[in-house]
Amino acid sequence: MSVILISIIGSAILLDKYAFGEFGISQPIVSGTIIGALFGDIHTGIFLGAIFQLIFLGGLPIGRNIPPDGQAAGVIGCGSYFLLGTANSSEHSLFLATIFALLGAIIGGVLDIYTRQYNEKLNHMFMRKEHYLYLCHLSGLVTAFMRTLCVFLPFFILSSIITIPAGFPQMNREILMIIGISIGLANAIYLFIRKTTIIYMVLGGLCGLALLVL
Repeated sequence: MSVILISIIGSAILLDKYAFGEFGISQPIVSGTIIGALFGDIHTGIFLGAIFQLIFLGGLPIGRNIPPDGQAAGVIGCGSYFLLGTANSSEHSLFLATIFALLGAIIGGVLDIYTRQYNEKLNHMFMRKEHYLYLCHLSGLVTAFMRTLCVFLPFFILSSIITIPAGFPQMNREILMIIGISIGLANAIYLFIRKTTIIYMVLGGLCGLALLVL
């Protein structure tokens, strides 16, 4: 699959984040599955998507809080892994793709700030001139699309042309799984283990055990 095509598809997927619907398609577990299917390896796509989902589980854009862009990280991590894998070993590709995903999350979060500032200007324009409604909506969609396209293209271009040296650090799936589960558990404890919700966590765990046994 070409770099431009996967960048366009990834950018379209991330429109779900703020600009169009918010149906959960941009979540790493879903976007990883889609990208894996496009590259003909859906199982690896699901695996990588699940790991990135756990890593960025605690990043919630609540109020003015703008966390690293976990959705962009999921697309970058999965797409970069498959592009790197055409000319590099799986272990080298996995390590570098993870680094790209983390960098992409940070860059995406920074660009998200500027996107919100631009959207505020569009909102003020609409408040002054209501007949610009459709123009403002279209401008917001284009801005959201271009934000992610500008993030994805450099990482995917680099992933398609780079040859990783033999001495470069490696990472296998088992290590990535341990990292993902560890961070995911930490995020879950931070988000859900509270006095007001502990009873629901216990009941949910008991129901899960009952389903597993039965």
